[in-house]
Amino acid sequence: MIGPAVDRALDAAAGQVARGEEWLLGAKRATYGVAAVRVIFGLAAVWFLLANWSNRHYLWGDAGQWMSPLARNGGFGWPFTLFDGGGSQIEVTLKLLLVLALAVALTLGWRTRVVAPLLLVCWVSLIESNPLYGDQSDNIFRILLIYLCFADLSGRWSLDARRRARRAAGTGRRLLPSSVALPARAQRNVGLFGTLVHNFAVLAVAAQICIIYVASALYKVQGEYWQDGTAVYYPMQVGQYRPWPWLNDLLSANPFGVLVVSYFSVFIQLFFPLMLLRRSTRVVALLGVIAMHMGIAVIMGLPFFSLFIMAGDQIFIRDSTYAAVAGRFRTWRDDRRRRRRPAPVPDKVPALQ
Repeated sequence: MIGPAVDRALDAAAGQVARGEEWLLGAKRATYGVAAVRVIFGLAAVWFLLANWSNRHYLWGDAGQWMSPLARNGGFGWPFTLFDGGGSQIEVTLKLLLVLALAVALTLGWRTRVVAPLLLVCWVSLIESNPLYGDQSDNIFRILLIYLCFADLSGRWSLDARRRARRAAGTGRRLLPSSVALPARAQRNVGLFGTLVHNFAVLAVAAQICIIYVASALYKVQGEYWQDGTAVYYPMQVGQYRPWPWLNDLLSANPFGVLVVSYFSVFIQLFFPLMLLRRSTRVVALLGVIAMHMGIAVIMGLPFFSLFIMAGDQIFIRDSTYAAVAGRFRTWRDDRRRRRRPAPVPDKVPALQ
């Protein structure tokens, strides 16, 4: 009796191991989600730089050097020292233009294997040169971007993907001559290693997002105001978090609404990892956290914080869902073009009888 039970347990364990091996090595996972993270990160970085462009010399130039004693406490050394020591107006402007160009290149998916690490170094250098101006969104950005440097960021919706497709079709050109061709077995092993590294990066991003949500919920439930359901009320009364005072007053005037939003924020974060296990609850979890962060972005005026954390949520949407949405968009676009196309004119007009 014990023998068959042990055999069934070993068969079940072998099945789980085989499924795990297939998930890690069978194909690159979350390729659309990774591309969505790349695009959102790039656009948010461009928006951040343009929004602060007029104050760049005050924030990161010589005018910001009164921050130097505090900045040295960060512990970041080379290569995260691009903006240390300020600089002339021209120097700071050129450095910020470099960061802006890298952010645009990341958004478009151009040479991402080189651009992503360079943007990470420049971004950390920029934020650490004036740590008082940063917030938790910067930590999320840099942590997730470290993981994503090991993923295939340009598998979808990128200039790199278009270039690879043209080469596969025999219509593309190489800037540099092709390297020495590897034997077929070596090429397969290199491909498997690349897939394995990409999938581990995806797992790291997913685990980091879950840790952030669960840790945030556990900190919340220890607070008195979160326990009595009034915690959301107080931030809406602080001047810095009232970009739309009439909207804050409208929402905070409803005690039941404040209670529901406070408890919803705790429970959606606390049970987020568990809700990912089933497709039906996964949809609810993703819509819940996205709605929560959109509310933070609009009501509390924290768009960059919300954008960076919402970017990480995209990793949990399956490739089949992205492909289905993209297919429906292409169908809608083709139908619209077909309707706008003028009707063909017949070559000969039939003679009137």
